[in-house]
Amino acid sequence: MLLTPTLSRQKEPVAALDQQQLHALGLDHVRRLSRRLWTDHNLHDPGITTLELLCYALTELAYRSRFPLEDLLATPDDNAGNMAGQFFTPRQILPNRALTQRDYRKLIIDLPQVRNAWFYPVPHTFYADTIQKKLRHDDPHTPGIRPVTVKGHYGVRIELTNPDATKAEKEALYKVIDTTLQANRNLCEDFVDIDEVKQQHYNLCAELELTADADPLEISAQIRFQVSRYLAPPVFAHSLSEMLARTHADGTPYTVPELFEGPALAHGFIDDAELDAAELRREIRLSDIISIIMDLPGVRAVRDIVINAVSFNKLTKTWDATEAEDKWRLVVPEGHLPVLVDDVNRLVLYKRGVPVPVSSSDLQARVDALEAAETAAIESPGAEDLPLPLGRPRDTANYHSFQLHFPEVYGISAVGLSPQADAQRRAQALQLKGYLLFFDQVLANYYAQLSQLNRVFRLDFAADYEAALSDEARRAVARTRFAQVVQSIPGYADIYKAGISEIELASLLESDSEAIAHRNQILDHLLARFAEQFHDYAQIMRSVFGDSPTRMAIVKSRYLQALPQLGAARSIGWNKSLKTPESQWNSLNISGLEQRLAALLDIPNPSRRNLGTVSYDAYTEVDKVDDSSPEYRFRIKHPVSNKILLSSSKNYPTADAAKLEMEVAITRAQLAEGYQRKTTVDGKRYFNIIDAGGEVVARRIEYFASADLMEAAIAALMAHLRDFYSGEGMYLIENLQLLPAETKAPFTEPFFPICVDPSCSDCADDDPYSYRIHIVLPAYAGRFQHMAFRNFVEETIRQEVPAHILPKICWIDADQMAALESVYRDWIPVAGDLKHPSRAERMQKLIDVLTGKDFKSVYPTRLLHDCSCDETKPPFILGRTALGSEDLKA
Repeated sequence: MLLTPTLSRQKEPVAALDQQQLHALGLDHVRRLSRRLWTDHNLHDPGITTLELLCYALTELAYRSRFPLEDLLATPDDNAGNMAGQFFTPRQILPNRALTQRDYRKLIIDLPQVRNAWFYPVPHTFYADTIQKKLRHDDPHTPGIRPVTVKGHYGVRIELTNPDATKAEKEALYKVIDTTLQANRNLCEDFVDIDEVKQQHYNLCAELELTADADPLEISAQIRFQVSRYLAPPVFAHSLSEMLARTHADGTPYTVPELFEGPALAHGFIDDAELDAAELRREIRLSDIISIIMDLPGVRAVRDIVINAVSFNKLTKTWDATEAEDKWRLVVPEGHLPVLVDDVNRLVLYKRGVPVPVSSSDLQARVDALEAAETAAIESPGAEDLPLPLGRPRDTANYHSFQLHFPEVYGISAVGLSPQADAQRRAQALQLKGYLLFFDQVLANYYAQLSQLNRVFRLDFAADYEAALSDEARRAVARTRFAQVVQSIPGYADIYKAGISEIELASLLESDSEAIAHRNQILDHLLARFAEQFHDYAQIMRSVFGDSPTRMAIVKSRYLQALPQLGAARSIGWNKSLKTPESQWNSLNISGLEQRLAALLDIPNPSRRNLGTVSYDAYTEVDKVDDSSPEYRFRIKHPVSNKILLSSSKNYPTADAAKLEMEVAITRAQLAEGYQRKTTVDGKRYFNIIDAGGEVVARRIEYFASADLMEAAIAALMAHLRDFYSGEGMYLIENLQLLPAETKAPFTEPFFPICVDPSCSDCADDDPYSYRIHIVLPAYAGRFQHMAFRNFVEETIRQEVPAHILPKICWIDADQMAALESVYRDWIPVAGDLKHPSRAERMQKLIDVLTGKDFKSVYPTRLLHDCSCDETKPPFILGRTALGSEDLKA
C-alpha cells in the first residue's frame, strides 16, 4: 500500500525547526529591546521581512546540524569520514586483557584443542622466625614461629578436546597455554602449574520404557551424549549476531559493552552464564539425570536407574563400581571432572515390555557424530567486530545567502537593481548588503564548522602537528574555528576586503593562542568520555616548568591514540616467557602499569633500559675550533631540521670538558630556573642557559621579535630535551617474582628479609611477597629533580597502582641506580628460568640491593639559615629535603 506524503497539522516540537516559532521568539525579543522606538511590526516593515528570512535560514541550519553523526563526518573522498581515526571500534576500545578467573578461562578455552579450563589458587606456606628475623621453608616447631601464606600463584586444569592426544601433542599444547598465560598475567600474580584435569569415572545403568514410534538407537545415543554434557558441560563460542539475539535470565538483551567485556577472543563470544554453568561439578543429582532422560522424545517412563563411581582394576582389567552412600546425590571429588565410562554403561530399552536391542557399533558411531558436531560448533565462529557506520556526504558547507530571498524591490537579490537606478540607489543597496552580511557570515561560518567536524574532533593532532614543516602548516592543524566567504551574494567582492581568504576570516574568530586553548578543551572533552583527565598534570607542568598549551595538546593527543592499549593492559605484568635479548633489555616488554604511568607523566621512552646514564651522542656534536691550538665547543642539534638549538658559551681545552659542560647545559635547560631571559638595546629577545650559580653555560644564537615567540621557543626546547635527554624512566619490580621456586631441599634461593617490629613503617612485615612492588625512579633525571613534580609523580603512582597492591616508591641517585641496573639486568633473563644454574646467585644480589641500608630515597640538599635570611632561599622541609653543611669559606 502506497502512502501519500502529507503535511502534519501538529506543531513542530523542536522550535529550531519551526519558522513560525522562531519568528514569534524573535518578535518578542524585538519588542523587549525596542518597544518605544519600533512599533510597526507588520509584514511590510523591512525589519520584519529580515526577521522572517533569518528564521527560515535558522531552520535550515538546525536541520543540517541534526544530520546523523556519520553523515557530518563523511567526506566526498571517504564516506567513512576518516572515522577510523576519530573513533575506536567496539573490539578496539571495549575489551580488556584478562583480569578475573572468568576472563582467564575464556582466554584458554579460546585456544584450539582446549574444551574447558579451571583456575585455582596455589598458596605457598613459609614460616617467619621472629627470633632469627627471617623466613624459613620448614617449621622447626620452636617458639616464635608464625606461618606465612604467600598469595598470587595460580594453577590451571585443562580439559582437552581430544583426551587421547599423544604426550608430545599435550606438551606442545601446554607450552602454548603457558605462553598465553604469561603474556596476559596480572601484576603481582603468576601461573605455576598447568595440568590435565583428573577424571572421576562413573557408570550409568537404567531401564527405560519407550513409545512405539521411538528410535532406540537415537535415544541411547542422546542419553549418553546429554548425560555426559550434564556431568561436564561444554562452553560454546557464539557469533556476534547470536549473542545479540540472546537474553539474560531475566529476559533483558545483551548489550554491546557486555559482549565485548573481557579479553578479545579469536573464536566468537562466550556467554558468561554458560561459562559459569561449566564449572567443575561438585555433586551429581540423580533427579537431574532422570529429568534429562524424560525430556527426550520417545521416552515414556524410567523403570530403574542408578549411577555409581567406578575405578579401573589393573589386576583384573575390569571396572569396579563403588556403591554410593546416597544414590540420589553423589559427591564428586574436588578438582575432578566426572566422566561416563562407555564400556560399563548399561541401558535396557523396552517397547510394550519387550527389550529392544541396540548395536554397540552403531551407537558409538552416532555418539561420535554428535560429539564431532559439537566440537565444530564450539570452535567455528571467528573474531568479529561491529563496523563503524558509513556516512553519506552532505556538503554541509554549501551555503546560499538569505539575501537572495528578499523581494526584488530591495535590489539585493539575484535580479538586482533596475538599469535606471542612480548611484545613490546602488549605494543604498550595497550598504544594505553590507549590513546583512553580518547575519550571512555567522550562518556561513556555522555551515563551515559543520563541514569540518572531522577536523575538530581529531585524535591524531599530535602526529599531524609534529609532521608539519612550517608555522603556517602547524597553525592550520591547530585550527578549531572555520569560516567561509559568502560568494552567493551578488557582487560579494564589493563587500569583502580585497583578496580576503577563509583562513584570514577564521583568524578573526580565534587567534593562534585561542586555537590551541580550544584544541585543549576539545581534547579534555574527549578524555572525559573515557574518564581520563590531565588537568593536574597540565597545571604542574605550566606552573613549574612553563610548558606551553601546545605541548599539553600533544601529550593529550598521544594519550588518546594509545588509549585502547593503555586501558586494556593496565593490570598486566611483563612477559617473562620471552627469551630474546630485545625482549628483556632496551625493551617495551614492561608492565601495563609502567606504560600507563609513562603516558600520564609524558615520559617519552618507557622501555626497560639503562637509567644510570643518558646518551648525549645522538643529536649533539663536540668539535675543535682550531687545529693549531685546539679548543672545543659543543652544539645541540634538532634531529630532523638539523637546526642548532644550543651552543656552548665559551671554548674548552678538551673534548671531555666540553661534553661535561654540555651535559650540565642539557640538564639545566630542562628546568624553568635554568633560563636567563635577555633583551637587546633594540628590543629583541634572546635567552641563555645558566647553571645553579647563575653562570651562562650555553646560549641560543637566535633573536626573537617578541616575548611570546621567545617563550614558545623555550617551551619547544624544553620539550625536545625531555624527549631525547631527560633520562626519565622507572623500574617496576614485582616482589613475587623473587619468591624462591624451590619446594624440596636443599634450598639455595634466598628470601626477602622480614620485619618483626610492629612500630617500623619503613620495612615489610612477615609477608614481603604478596601483592608488593618496588617502583624505582632516578631522582637526578630531568623533571624528577624538582620536588613539586616528584610529589605529583608519587601521587599519580599511588592513584594508578591497583588498590590491592602495595607499592614502595624509591628515588635513588646515580650511584644507587648503577648498582641496581647491574643486578636487575642480570636477573631479568633468569626470572622465568627456574632451572638456571645462577638463578639463586642473581636473586641474592638483587635482593641485597633492594633491601640494602643505603637503598633509600634521596632528597635535595638544603641549608638551615638564620631567621633573618633572604626568604627567597629554598627552605628546609622535613621529609622532602636533606640537611647539608654550609661552606663557610664561600
